[in-house]
Amino acid sequence: MLILHGYEISPYSDKVRRALRLKGLAFQTNEIIVSKAGKAKHISPTGKFPVLDTPEGRIVDSSDILRWLDRAHPVPPLRPDNARDAALADILEDWADESLYFYDLSMRTWPHNREWFLKDLLHHEPAGLMRTILTRAIPGALSKVARTQGLGRKSEKTIVADLTVLYDALSALLTDNDWLAGPRLSHADLAVRVMLNVLDRTREGRSLRNARPALDAWCTRVDIAAPPKGISA
Repeated sequence: MLILHGYEISPYSDKVRRALRLKGLAFQTNEIIVSKAGKAKHISPTGKFPVLDTPEGRIVDSSDILRWLDRAHPVPPLRPDNARDAALADILEDWADESLYFYDLSMRTWPHNREWFLKDLLHHEPAGLMRTILTRAIPGALSKVARTQGLGRKSEKTIVADLTVLYDALSALLTDNDWLAGPRLSHADLAVRVMLNVLDRTREGRSLRNARPALDAWCTRVDIAAPPKGISA
């Protein structure tokens, strides 16, 4: 049995869960409790999640997990057959993982978006003092990460303007195409969709998606093919 360790709220975990469902694979999940993350070093010494336990060993990092899934369970494939499509899919996945993600960190910690974010993040956290401490400490800590990366040093207005450009770019890619990289759903679609999914949980992100029919229709297609569940739904 495949076992997926990680945080339910994480878009990276969501990416892997969707890939597993797309491929029709049975799996179990092991939720990492935020306040007890330090005790999960035996699962991931680096602290990175998700982690997938497989018959061939433990795999860390969502992109590496998806590559393993395609090797071990090639139907349906996540990687496009065409070399150019595959290259584009790789670039889009890396862009989603390493750039678009910081819009999530920045925007979900804004005061008017924070309540939903904390509800998701602490969904599995037991009630008590630690939950209260995390509720107060986490938004500031994540905002600091976003500022260190650079995006968090911009004003809210500028961040939304930047995200608008990116949503327009995605809409342009999808205007005459069902998928982002090639004639079928690929790892690029999963990687970008899970980031838009967490941005849907901000007032600004949901508004931007709703105003773009091609992007909105693509989100629906991905959700039908590789459905979200739980917090991600």
